[in-house]
Parts: sequence; structure tokens; C-alpha cells
Amino acid sequence: MSIIEIATQIAAIAAVIGAAFSFAVLRPLNASITALKEAVDEMRAELKEGRAQRQELEVHLAEVDQSVRSAHHRLDTLEEHVDKMG
Repeated sequence: MSIIEIATQIAAIAAVIGAAFSFAVLRPLNASITALKEAVDEMRAELKEGRAQRQELEVHLAEVDQSVRSAHHRLDTLEEHVDKMG
């Protein structure tokens, strides 16, 4: 056997091993990475939505707090008028 034939056989074997490695290891790994990226993207979107909802709730809470303060002020004023009359 000549060196060229041996080199050709080694190259063919390496190509088969490389293809098998790619199919058995790299493809599933790439699919897992893609699935993980999609999951992270979904989580980011949910976090962004959660932040927006929290901000809306904070605004609403501030409005409710102001309304409660106003109601307490009106009640205090009414109590003062009732106390003066009674």
C-alpha cells in the first residue's frame, strides 16, 4: 500500500467519524441551545410585561392612595361639622 492510499483511507475514516460526531453530538447540542435561547427570550418578554404591569399597578396604587386621603379629609371635615352641631 502506498502512502497516498493510506492517507486516503485515513481521510475517509476521519470524514465518517466527523459526520457521525456532527450528527450524534453537534445537532442535538445545537437544538438544545436553540430551545434554551427561545426559553430565555420568552422569559425576557414575560419579565418586560411584568415590569409594565407593576408600573401600572404602582400608578393605580398612587391614585387610590390619593383618593383615600381625600376621602379621609372629607370625613374629618364632616365629623367637625357634626361635632359643632351636636
